[in-house]
Amino acid sequence: MYEKYSGLPDTRKSTSSNGSRPAGRPTNRAAQPSSGQIEYYQAPNRNGEAASAKRASKRRAKARKRKMILAGMSLAFLALIVVAVVILVNSCAEPAPVDLETGKFRNGVYINGMDLSGKTVDEVRPQLESNESYALNNISITLSSNEINARITGTDMNASSDLNAVIEQALSGGASQVYYTKISIDDAALSNRIDAINQTSSKPPVDATVNMDFSSSGKPTPQYIEGQPGYGLDVASTVALVKQAIESGQYQTTLTPTLTSIQPSITIEEVQANFSQIGKATTTYSFKGTAEDTEQQRAIIPNRAFNVEKAADAINKQVIKPGEKWSFNDVVGDRTEAHGWKQANGIFGGDTMTLQYGGGVCQTSTTLYNALLQAYPYIKINDRSRHSIPSTYVDMGLDATVDTNHIDLVFTNTSDHPLYIYSYYTANKMYKSRKRDVTVVIYGQALPEGEEYKARTVVVSKEDPGEDVITQTNKLFEGEEKILAEARPKYVVQVYVDHYRNGQVVEPIFLYEDTYPGNPLRKQVGTKPTPTPIPSATPLPSPSPSTSAPANPE
Repeated sequence: MYEKYSGLPDTRKSTSSNGSRPAGRPTNRAAQPSSGQIEYYQAPNRNGEAASAKRASKRRAKARKRKMILAGMSLAFLALIVVAVVILVNSCAEPAPVDLETGKFRNGVYINGMDLSGKTVDEVRPQLESNESYALNNISITLSSNEINARITGTDMNASSDLNAVIEQALSGGASQVYYTKISIDDAALSNRIDAINQTSSKPPVDATVNMDFSSSGKPTPQYIEGQPGYGLDVASTVALVKQAIESGQYQTTLTPTLTSIQPSITIEEVQANFSQIGKATTTYSFKGTAEDTEQQRAIIPNRAFNVEKAADAINKQVIKPGEKWSFNDVVGDRTEAHGWKQANGIFGGDTMTLQYGGGVCQTSTTLYNALLQAYPYIKINDRSRHSIPSTYVDMGLDATVDTNHIDLVFTNTSDHPLYIYSYYTANKMYKSRKRDVTVVIYGQALPEGEEYKARTVVVSKEDPGEDVITQTNKLFEGEEKILAEARPKYVVQVYVDHYRNGQVVEPIFLYEDTYPGNPLRKQVGTKPTPTPIPSATPLPSPSPSTSAPANPE
């Protein structure tokens, strides 16, 4: 229904006289046309207004709800911040003091399965410590493989327990709590133990080498021997394996360790490529006396030969690696009766010959020294001494004396490859029945083609021994005398190694100067009176048979 409503806008679709829509509703009645016609207005849509109001209300409700949610979230976030701060403060604060002597455990508290409810520390500590000690003492980790079998104990690893800390934690904690101790080990102690096992149980590789056979004439025949790999523990992985077992509570278990293969450092091809004779020396010695020798000398000479040959056997087949230092005394050992050496003449006091165990070994060391000098570029002589009396089997200046725990022959291999020492003894070609030759041969990296080294000596001076030194003794009869030291001149000798190239000396290398002090003749003469011989009594003649007595008849 339509009615006149002057206060509302005209919603009808009327047109003006010219057919256009009115620009808008009049602002007041005075502005309406005065034609006297009645104007009609459409009533507003009441249902549309209600819907619009409802939508506005819903929007306001949603806005309020969002505000409430945001406010709640803000409060929750602030609460979380407060809780975090409280926890942080409590964590940084000192723990509440616990009396480890009189404090009692709450109900339902266990350590390693032992019920401690209502008991004091004093009451439970002995049993807890006993249990823990038993656990530590019974740690036994066995390393087992085809090659290695060894055991590692808690003592080996300095194993320890955190029992005291766990007791304190259990006292300060709440009721119905279960606690377990933890066993710790010393990483350094474990590594040392495994390294020690590796040192004693591992098998070192065997380098390729060569054996040399010498015929009776001294002809060498090399026999090359292939090297063999070794094995050893992989220490780092074995340490990790044991630690893992301890951390997982496996205190008695058997583990299979990782082994590493160790290859030889020298192959047979390297041996063959660097195996040439670079030094050789021979000296001669007697093994049997002659009719001109005294009975004592004839007894001593075989002993000396025995010692020369025993020392030669000891240094035979020695291999000296690059950079390695080699000692004659270390290899040959102490010259004592217990070690099987015999008594023979040796120098004592600088000018006197006396019986000594091992007398004669200096000839072997001297022969070795002369062979080494021919390998001059590949060796460094660290220790060498002359005799106080010149030797009869080698030129002055080229001897090398040795003495147990006192004087040694030491050299270092300065080449890039191993040096091999071979020594042997053969019958002397001129005196087969009573003399032999001891020979030492050095093998190693070949010298440059056409090059060789030879030792040479120069006698710088010689001085007379001086006047004889004669002393009297009443231990000898008049007319008797005893030679204490033969007269020997003093010598000064220079030693060179000449460097040859294609047979010509290209460099004389001075090594050192030796002085043999010499000594006058020293002897003793007797002063003890010669006793007058007591004549023996003349025996009485036996009576001759009587001729007056008649013969007894048959």
